[in-house]
Amino acid sequence: DKIDRKVFDPRRGPQPEKVYDPRVLLTGATDAIGKWRGGLFDKGSFVESLDGWGMTTICGRARLGGIPVGVVMPEMRTVSKTHPADPADPDSMETTASQAGQVWFPDSAYKTATAIKDMNQEGLPLFIVANWRGFSGGQRDMYEEILKFGSMIVEGLVAYKQPVFVYIPPDGELRGGAWVVIDPTINAEVMEMYVDSSARGGILEPSGIVEIKYRRAQQLEKMAYLDVEVAQLQRQLANASEADRASIAQQLKTRQELLLPLYQKVAEHYADLHDVPARMQAKGCIHGTIDWTWSRRFFYGRLRRRLAEQALLRRMKAVDEGGEASKHKA
Repeated sequence: DKIDRKVFDPRRGPQPEKVYDPRVLLTGATDAIGKWRGGLFDKGSFVESLDGWGMTTICGRARLGGIPVGVVMPEMRTVSKTHPADPADPDSMETTASQAGQVWFPDSAYKTATAIKDMNQEGLPLFIVANWRGFSGGQRDMYEEILKFGSMIVEGLVAYKQPVFVYIPPDGELRGGAWVVIDPTINAEVMEMYVDSSARGGILEPSGIVEIKYRRAQQLEKMAYLDVEVAQLQRQLANASEADRASIAQQLKTRQELLLPLYQKVAEHYADLHDVPARMQAKGCIHGTIDWTWSRRFFYGRLRRRLAEQALLRRMKAVDEGGEASKHKA
């Protein structure tokens, strides 16, 4: 499988998809006209592991230009988790629960931590295709030790010895606690983070930022400053007689309710501009913006360089230790 080729993007082509099997980003797929479109890794090289457990996370091994690597990424679609009946309890029943995609649940967080630990022991470089909105934070999740498993992901990355590449894919996002546990500053010597030009990253989503920092009161204040009709009605209300106040107040409320959805959308768009790749790079959160279409070529070159750098450092360390041993013998 040649390196210098485009990477399949399911959002484009004759039949673009918004909800799709995220594995096609790794493996590629046959498009609507019957032509094979390759994914990020070599054709036929991706082998998924632990696929029946923690299904909101996808783990496996693949090859990039013939170099074996480990892969971790989220499932984007909603999946079903089955809790079997307890054989020792005649009153128990099998239950099925839905788990949203792009979210770490206790089982999938533990699966992620386990996969990272295994891949580190195998000496594999690691690719994390990051598209998580955060951790599930319900009371049951707390009882099932989701915080513990989240910390195990951090511990696994801190101890990782091979290169780790975190990449936010097209239209992907990295939010909340998910950003915290895979932030490249956890292990800056081996971790690098890159994003697609359409990706977003930040602790809170734009709607959450607006609810905290630009609420209804602030929007009404800005409306009075920008909208001529609202400003005029407010002045009339301040100087109106008791008989006219109710009518003017109703006109003011009607105008404000008409404009509020527009101001809400503008505020959310403004908040979203703080999460674009240009801002992430300006704040030093990422190492660069890489277009998904040519990401295979970039990551192959970058992986070879990082592996060569680590091999050179090991040789230098071995020579240095040999020199020190010779001095002690002398």
